[in-house]
Amino acid sequence: MSSLIGILSGAALLFVAIIEQGGAGVFLNLHALMIVFGGITAALIISYPLPTVVRVFGVLLQIFRREIESPGWVIRLMTKLSHKARRTSLLSLEEDLKIIQDKTLREGIQMVVDGHPPEMIREILEIEMAAMRARHQDGERIFRTASRLAPAFGLVGTLIGLIAMLRGLSGAGAADSVGPGMAVAMVATFYGALSSNLLFQPIAEKLRARSEAELLRNRMILAGILMIQSGTHPRLIELKLNAYLSPDQRNYS
Repeated sequence: MSSLIGILSGAALLFVAIIEQGGAGVFLNLHALMIVFGGITAALIISYPLPTVVRVFGVLLQIFRREIESPGWVIRLMTKLSHKARRTSLLSLEEDLKIIQDKTLREGIQMVVDGHPPEMIREILEIEMAAMRARHQDGERIFRTASRLAPAFGLVGTLIGLIAMLRGLSGAGAADSVGPGMAVAMVATFYGALSSNLLFQPIAEKLRARSEAELLRNRMILAGILMIQSGTHPRLIELKLNAYLSPDQRNYS
């Protein structure tokens, strides 16, 4: 909800400021919108494969999903599984696979139950984490590129408007049209700066933060799985996994 609240509150404050300056009509210009957002879209299609650009709309929905759950659940579950493995055996963890929803954790526990060596488990899960990070970076890069492009296309729109305005500076009353013409020309720059700083750049930062949070969770899962496989005491597992977190996030039983 923080993303939605931020976008809506920023837009609302800007709308109030615009109304106070004399109305929203002067800030609405279809040609400027076409130049800025059409230019950004075209440049992104040139810069990245088309399927990647299309997929970014799915990435955009990620920022409006609920926040990633605190990784404290990883510590609680790993401690519980380690107690069970020590009381019975590693094979008994197969019963828990039906209720584990996290894909990385489920795959890791399955490999432990199947008796794969820890080196193989580490290698497979680290490859998956690297692939996940690469997928997330695609969306982040596209939004950062859009953030860089937006002011440039805003300037292009302004230049087009100024050229058209200067061509009309002839005849009686031409000087009176300079002010309104300049205002329309500057709208494109306004769109470019606004979309870059209120939309594209914040979305890129949000995607980066979510990716880092997921990577931290998966690193904790990997460490916990390897310690369960090696028979580490549950208390030591809890202490080590809590060391990944800041003091206010730590979860002790």
